Amino acid sequence: MQDIVKFILLLILEIPAVFVSIFIFQYFISHRIARSKLKNHVWLVLLILNFLQLLINLPMPMSFYYIGRIWPPTNAYCVWWTWYQYSTNAASLILMAWASIERHIFIFNSRLFLGAQWKKWIFHFIPILVCIVGPSLWYMALVIITPNCMNVWDFNHVLCGVPCFTYTNNGIYGLFNLVFINVVPLSIITLSNVALIARVTYEKISRHQVINWRRHHKMTFQLWLISSLYLAGWLPLILTILIQTIVTPSFMVDQLETIMFMVYFIPLLLPIVCLGVFPEIITNIRETITRQRRNRVGIIKVLPTHLRRIS
Repeated sequence: MQDIVKFILLLILEIPAVFVSIFIFQYFISHRIARSKLKNHVWLVLLILNFLQLLINLPMPMSFYYIGRIWPPTNAYCVWWTWYQYSTNAASLILMAWASIERHIFIFNSRLFLGAQWKKWIFHFIPILVCIVGPSLWYMALVIITPNCMNVWDFNHVLCGVPCFTYTNNGIYGLFNLVFINVVPLSIITLSNVALIARVTYEKISRHQVINWRRHHKMTFQLWLISSLYLAGWLPLILTILIQTIVTPSFMVDQLETIMFMVYFIPLLLPIVCLGVFPEIITNIRETITRQRRNRVGIIKVLPTHLRRIS
């Protein structure tokens, strides 16, 4: 895929993603009950993190695909880009993994784990904070403070080339990063979705435990739809890297850059996907548009009377 095609794709999706994100934030700001619900917190934090990716991270690869080189071509810029992209991608993926676990808590064990205020901090607020801060500190140590290798930046390659800590010959750092930052969260997302569907189905059939299916259907659908986006964006890349690391280094080497490009579609499509899991936001947008149209019609009807008085 040519760079100019990648730039056009990112630009076409960037604009609606930003506007949809603003509409979603406007809804949560104006609806206190919606933003105060614990089950909405992780999605709201995920959307805020995603919005920062849209405004700060994505313009950097867009600039590269448009110009054809890194600008500005400095080591400081490459360090910043590497740290920010790896940190936000990891935080978003890990936060999605925690959201997958938390769905089980909300549906089956909310009273046990969230029945008191101190439990809400331990099993809700603190894990979300760790998911955001943890990856930032990890990559700050790995890329900025104590690099275990010497980066040789390539100003003619997106993301200034591959950072040296990802090389397999760097031992534990690259292995830890691959397994615990990518493989484990993806495995949690996959297994949690399968387990949630199986568990809800089992409880519904056996009726050993009273589960209000209609009440929890929305949370199950939210998890399935949003996690599917993450799995579609990340699984091809991680599986390719695993095969290159374990089996043969030449596997899909010519297609690797295109596979890496697919990850950019996650922040671009996440706001639009969220509209599918929050139908009340679409209703709010329709009511706002209808209200504006009525106001315009009212102004048009009143305006001629004023004009006659003035004349």
